[in-house]
Amino acid sequence: MTPKTMTPAGADRPDYDAAATGWAALSASTRAELLLQGVPFPGETPTEARCRLKRDLQLYDDDDLSALLDKSHDTLARMRVDNKGLLPIRVGRTVFYDRKDVHDWVRRHRDVVGAG
Repeated sequence: MTPKTMTPAGADRPDYDAAATGWAALSASTRAELLLQGVPFPGETPTEARCRLKRDLQLYDDDDLSALLDKSHDTLARMRVDNKGLLPIRVGRTVFYDRKDVHDWVRRHRDVVGAG
């Protein structure tokens, strides 16, 4: 029998964190459900966990925004200081942006073709 653990929400779930073989034996839908509940797959790196959490919380970080807007990190910082950029969400020393805010900001700042 698989040992049970309690999730932060209090619901019990099988403890698949320790056994990669147990994880591989699960159906794809069960693995997906566990990942959505925040259960990391065995061997998940901190970077993978961070990416999953960013996706789940619908956040972008400076790296994402830099790639999306083709702007350097320095330019993004200057935009924040000058109140010309997006409203940041700070967690410790890390800056995040709400995904909906980014999409709205991009739409407001698009070029108007044929204007002029």
